[in-house]
Amino acid sequence: MAGAAEPALVPKQQVVSEFAACVLKQQPERVRALLASEQGSDEERSVAKRLMEGTASCTRGRAFITMRTGEARGALAEAALKADAALAQHAEGLAAQDVARPTETTGRQFVIAYGQCLAARSPSQARALIATDYDSAAERDAMMGFDAALKDCMPTGLAYQINIRDVRNHVASALYDRALAASGGGDKNA
Repeated sequence: MAGAAEPALVPKQQVVSEFAACVLKQQPERVRALLASEQGSDEERSVAKRLMEGTASCTRGRAFITMRTGEARGALAEAALKADAALAQHAEGLAAQDVARPTETTGRQFVIAYGQCLAARSPSQARALIATDYDSAAERDAMMGFDAALKDCMPTGLAYQINIRDVRNHVASALYDRALAASGGGDKNA
């Protein structure tokens, strides 16, 4: 059809984020169960799979949405931080912690450790990162705003081309864990 407007492309993380916000509204207890599971565990994968069943109404007309477990977890953590004012207050009150340089260098375990280190060393920058629009210059600037922590949280000898979306998800998850622990809710991932 000539002259028909092409649909606007939306960053994948925005689609995942909208999906996560919807799932959080529909199944808050299951979301909390996922966020309380140990990252990278069989339990996490199992809870994530169960959580995603019956969420077709959250796809907003899309046939399906694909995402990895860390991507789902990060989007749900970010949605929870944005939806829960009390939890967000605990995130605001987090102080920087001098944590050891991670040693994990492979796969998701590396990104989990990297995100935890960044969120611990600069919780204010972690909050700034998740406040940005996806795939934006502000998001890139917020990631670079971690400054020395980007290097100090990198395992010695590892060269990593930062995947902002992946790191953002794991930073959001780590920030959620720390805020929950600060609230007295406890979290085995913090």
